[in-house]
Amino acid sequence: MIRVYFPPYNLRAMKITRQREVIFEILKNNRNHPTALEIFDEAKRVLPDISLSTVYRTLKDMVVHGEVLEIKFEGESKARYDLNRGDDHAHFKCRMCGKVYDVSLMLPMDLVGFKVERVDVYIYGLCPDCAQKEVMA
Repeated sequence: MIRVYFPPYNLRAMKITRQREVIFEILKNNRNHPTALEIFDEAKRVLPDISLSTVYRTLKDMVVHGEVLEIKFEGESKARYDLNRGDDHAHFKCRMCGKVYDVSLMLPMDLVGFKVERVDVYIYGLCPDCAQKEVMA
């Protein structure tokens, strides 16, 4: 059976396996930008026989097909993954707690007429909770 992955603008049809469905659902329901190991740990709850290599292969395939974004922050050795939701957003990483947040991104008006295919923006600083803790210290 062939189905088209979300987002619908991707015209490539991919064969769906149970492993792909589980990994897709984990990313769809998760906004914390997990690593492959974190995805593997969560997938094991649903598919006890899934291997870490299957998770890595599936994520690589999903990245190649544009379904998933691979995120690499400075100072981190492991990539994080984010479902490609088709919106323009940046990633903010708190230097204190390490959490990663999606933040909206407005493309500049001087890009009118350009065909933007990819935007990678990484913002570093303190999240509101950590900023408050720093003020209190």
